Amino acid sequence: MSVKLIKDYYIKRKRKLMTNFEKQLAILSNLLKKKVDKAKTDGMLNQMKAEFEKIIPEIPYIGGQKNPMTILLIGAMSDLAIFRILEREGFTLREIGQLHYEFSDERNKIRTRNLEKIGKDPSNYPFEQEYIGVVKSMSEKSQKSNYPDDWIMDFVEGDGKSFEWGFDFQQCGIHNVYKRLSAEKYVPFVCLSDFSEANVLGFGFTRTQTLGNGAPICDHRYVKNYKTPQAWPPDNLEEFKLKL
Repeated sequence: MSVKLIKDYYIKRKRKLMTNFEKQLAILSNLLKKKVDKAKTDGMLNQMKAEFEKIIPEIPYIGGQKNPMTILLIGAMSDLAIFRILEREGFTLREIGQLHYEFSDERNKIRTRNLEKIGKDPSNYPFEQEYIGVVKSMSEKSQKSNYPDDWIMDFVEGDGKSFEWGFDFQQCGIHNVYKRLSAEKYVPFVCLSDFSEANVLGFGFTRTQTLGNGAPICDHRYVKNYKTPQAWPPDNLEEFKLKL
């Protein structure tokens, strides 16, 4: 089946993307102010907004709203604007990684509260049958490779003991576009946000390898009754290969 690539998809939505990014920067601002003064923080935030505006046309189209991974891709591209400005302003890779992990924690705390407000148990969402059905369908569709920059993944049935279910990713949309934009060194930090999500929301998650760290696959596994560890600092994390 042929699919239509919409080249101006994100450009047409720039205003909304910028508004959402500014909301994210409001969270980041509180973290930055602990490291640099207010004037420096405000200047960096303005640079990040300008950088993200430049990045928007570079975001690859993977199906728009019909593809749930589009949200992940947009989030990662907004993170790229942050990474670039932090490095430009003299932050080391370790400092960038730590700040991004703290940023991920804060975003996930908000997500936890929002889920609780609507009566959802944040620690159970990966194990709900409805959610598992959605990800099975996503995995099947991904094998068609309709969009060259989309994710390609296999759904992995668990044994109910070591893990409930998982993904094996053969291709990652974030890794693809970061590599194309000479930003591959930041991908391991984006990967670590999966541990932040699991730790803050309270569900079990393990992984031993990622494409962003040079492995042939990313082996995500979701585990019941398991306490996901904090992944920062990541030096002893099995998947993490970046030298900081």
